[in-house]
Amino acid sequence: MYLVYLLLATICNMYFVGLQIASPGTFWGTVFSFSAVWFWLGLLFIVLFLMRRFALWQFIKKRTKIILASVVGTLFVIGGINLCFICNPRLADGTENVEYVIVLGGGITKNAELTDSVQARVKVAADYLQRHQTALAVVTGGKGPFSPCPESDVLKPALATYGIEDQRILAEDKAKDTIQNFQYSIQLLSEHTGKSVEEILSSPIAVVTNDFHLARSERLAKRIGFTEVYGVAARTPLFFRANCYCREICCYIKLNLRILLTGKPSKALAEEPSIAEPSLVKPSLVIDDKAVLD
Repeated sequence: MYLVYLLLATICNMYFVGLQIASPGTFWGTVFSFSAVWFWLGLLFIVLFLMRRFALWQFIKKRTKIILASVVGTLFVIGGINLCFICNPRLADGTENVEYVIVLGGGITKNAELTDSVQARVKVAADYLQRHQTALAVVTGGKGPFSPCPESDVLKPALATYGIEDQRILAEDKAKDTIQNFQYSIQLLSEHTGKSVEEILSSPIAVVTNDFHLARSERLAKRIGFTEVYGVAARTPLFFRANCYCREICCYIKLNLRILLTGKPSKALAEEPSIAEPSLVKPSLVIDDKAVLD
């Protein structure tokens, strides 16, 4: 049995190293990213391996073992329930008549480049905009603590390379998490179109992000006040999926707790972006698949 722990430790640490190679970032960006969980999980399995190997388990009381097993089991059940919601977003079928397309940022590398996952969002957004010629796009993403520039500065030209006219793309450069993505996009659209916040919120929109992130994004958009939301999903590269979905489970649980305890986010935040509660910022080193919880 102890060899299983050693194998799991090896897999976790190799996965952590692979994530850093696939999406290089700054040292501190890596330390505070979600991907660091795999490093610590690897260390935990090493400790379990040593405890099994040298029969240290016998010094742990049976009651303690039962409590630990119960906690782990409960966490797996809660995670599984939330995963069911994460995997079932409302997907656009292409026949909807949306006015605005909000392309959510997910972070950039230390070289101010889009990773494969975020590039997939841009490509899917471009395809959608080409099929909905009257829709106005907003690319949203601000400057993280380890970022060389606001993410929207990279997203807008990337979207333009697919043939989307510059005048159809608005760049929102203040948001530091998904909630603020919507808050500041609403403000920007209101200023650009001359419409009230209520009119923007009552307009049908499409939200473009990666598949793992879509259900939570739709839920946040509706809580902030959008009445008609359609999801457009970009596929997450296979290598990143374990990290992305594990992170998203934690984010979804956090969102549920926040709603339960505070009732936020709410429609009031859409009208006054400045009153948004601060949340942990997405580091620039990588996309949502490695960022801290937002």
